[in-house]
Amino acid sequence: MSQDALHPLVRRLLTERAYAWLETAEEASGLDARDLFVLLPAHGKAHLESPDIAVVLPELVQALGGAERIGGAVAGPKAEASYREALNLALPAIVVLRGGVPLGAISRMRDWDEYLDRLGALLGAPSTVTH
Repeated sequence: MSQDALHPLVRRLLTERAYAWLETAEEASGLDARDLFVLLPAHGKAHLESPDIAVVLPELVQALGGAERIGGAVAGPKAEASYREALNLALPAIVVLRGGVPLGAISRMRDWDEYLDRLGALLGAPSTVTH
């Protein structure tokens, strides 16, 4: 599946927000040192929640520290499959990475306060990544 096959609101993260496109999960370690929110948009399945999550994702980045602290990415099919298997996720989901290593994830659309609480807790988790 190419980026062109994505829902327009998911594709907008790539074109207007300049989020990274991850072909593989390993590519995340090559990105800058910020924490990273990776959208797993449920490739191959038109999921009703994917566009909703794509709309709130930049707002979550802003609310939890801004683009200076948190980067954004969209997982391609291979990266999505990797994260889904490793973290046993329902899709769509947001995976939180630090140094390319998953800290955790939230599956499906949630209310704003739950996103802030759960993502904030993941961002506050001690890092096991060494540089």
